[in-house]
Amino acid sequence: MVNEMDMFLVIVIGLLSGVVGMVAIPLSLFIKKVEDGTVCEQCVDEKSCFAKQPLKRGKSDWLNEFMLVSYYKVRKKCTCCVDSERKTYILYLFFHVILMGFLFWSKGMSTVNILYVVSTAALLSLSVVDWNTQYIPLEMSGILFICGLIHMFMDLSNWLDYAIGLFVVSGFLFLIDKISTPILKKRYAKEGMEIDGAIGGGDIKLMAATGLLLGWKLNFLALMIGCVAGSVIHLMLMKIKRSGRQFALGPYLSLGVYITMICGEQLVSWYLSVLGLEALIINF
Repeated sequence: MVNEMDMFLVIVIGLLSGVVGMVAIPLSLFIKKVEDGTVCEQCVDEKSCFAKQPLKRGKSDWLNEFMLVSYYKVRKKCTCCVDSERKTYILYLFFHVILMGFLFWSKGMSTVNILYVVSTAALLSLSVVDWNTQYIPLEMSGILFICGLIHMFMDLSNWLDYAIGLFVVSGFLFLIDKISTPILKKRYAKEGMEIDGAIGGGDIKLMAATGLLLGWKLNFLALMIGCVAGSVIHLMLMKIKRSGRQFALGPYLSLGVYITMICGEQLVSWYLSVLGLEALIINF
């Protein structure tokens, strides 16, 4: 039975995370304007925009690494960052309420679940940005990383699982990217197309942060769910909407993480039972 204080906390946390997360909508529009060179009417050209200023000795820029910082920095000087239509924000809040409500309904009120709520808000925000722009804000992955650190210190007896989770899945994706990118670049070049890489750096950072949040075992499950969901849904979009072969992986990985937060342990236990490996459930 949920008491009044718990219900109040649920409402406050849900509203705050939802309102803060709505920055994803104007941020998506901002990134698009930076990409097409119309980010600010007061700038002489694209190179003078703060968002495109070099970072890391010119190897990257502020937009690629710190999108929210770029967005607010440019917004102070320009009036280019026009908000989206009101119905877009209403739709965002609707999905946010559904996700938060289901999370509390399935997991109850606990400190860990509050971390999951904050993480879900970050996952939804980065999914919106990545879906529209194929960029993942580093700040959102940073929020997940902080939630992961807190979770690890709350469960210090299993700290090694979380520490390993920081590197295993992200390292696996990093290796796939390094091996696959040269092959795919040659293939796409023959078709007159260009790609930055097989797997985005934002996806790798995202799975590093969620590995610290979930632990390495559950993070692998999240990866599998995300990859399967991404393959199935994108194949459908290719058939229905004639979408290209490239797609944003972040939203699907976020879906995998969300499902794993809710019922990851139950899914693993069920799978081991089907395989007749009940003895491993205790160790898991």
